[in-house]
Amino acid sequence: MDPPFVPGAYVTVFSDNFESYVSGHTPLDKNYAGGNAAPNGSGNPWFGPFPPNAYVVGAESGVTPHSGTNALTGDGIPYDGDENWYNLAYRLRGGQVFQGNCMLDWWFYDPSGSGDTTFADYVALAYYNTAPGNTDYPGAGSLNSSTQVQRLSLGAAINQSDNPGPGSLFDSSLYQARVVGGVYDYAYGWRNTTTARGIGWHHGRIILGSPLPDGTAPVYYYIDDMVTPTTVGNSATTWGFNVIEINLQTSATTGWMDDVSFALAVPPNLTVNKAGSSATLTWPGSGWTLQSASTVNGAWTDVSGAGSGYTYDTTTSSQQYFRLRN
Repeated sequence: MDPPFVPGAYVTVFSDNFESYVSGHTPLDKNYAGGNAAPNGSGNPWFGPFPPNAYVVGAESGVTPHSGTNALTGDGIPYDGDENWYNLAYRLRGGQVFQGNCMLDWWFYDPSGSGDTTFADYVALAYYNTAPGNTDYPGAGSLNSSTQVQRLSLGAAINQSDNPGPGSLFDSSLYQARVVGGVYDYAYGWRNTTTARGIGWHHGRIILGSPLPDGTAPVYYYIDDMVTPTTVGNSATTWGFNVIEINLQTSATTGWMDDVSFALAVPPNLTVNKAGSSATLTWPGSGWTLQSASTVNGAWTDVSGAGSGYTYDTTTSSQQYFRLRN
């Protein structure tokens, strides 16, 4: 499996500190008739089901945004389930999903700390088969009619054990992680992490490693300690991932979110070995796409079906350049 964290091995391709949005307790949803509304496919990238969902706010209730002057919070209605999505596939990859070699990063504010079973805010790297590849959202903005759903979730959860009460493995003194359909501590893919809940801002991170031969990928979850994972798992499905999901006000207590970013692992170096007129290209890891071009400045095109060990006949062209992309 990949190492849990390699400093400097990622390049950020999307970040949002929510400073560019209308604040003053204004709904974030682009698909809502408010200050942050935008046409589907352009402008503000965040949308949600049956808006309003998350609200853009400044400092409030004694909580200062993690950076700048804006952050997100729930709408204040208990158990309302404020859900916002960012379509990764459409915005960053021409409609294609991410199978691995990526990192989701954010900050969340826990208002109540250990023992509060009503605080259940979390962020997820997710897949919905209703997420379009050619615009931000389908229909009115909800992805929840999907028949194929995967969430790699991290944050706080309520007790969703099949056997709640005394003896349940849910631990409200710890934060939780989830892989839908994966191995779990108590139910529905949820597990307790090793990180204690505490009042204040916390740094969350999910790293998806290189795809494995079966099409799944290792998953590493971090809270505050960005060197040692708080838990590890496997993505369980082979669908890949196409959205970022923010969940606030899932239960009675809501917190705050800020500074969301998404990064891609930097591809490894190519090794070239030449024998006669053949050049063989190899590289470590998996999930990378080989590209070629006749000049160093491109245009670059994907080499269909090429994996490590790809052989190129040097007599077929005067020159050829190769590189890997995520």
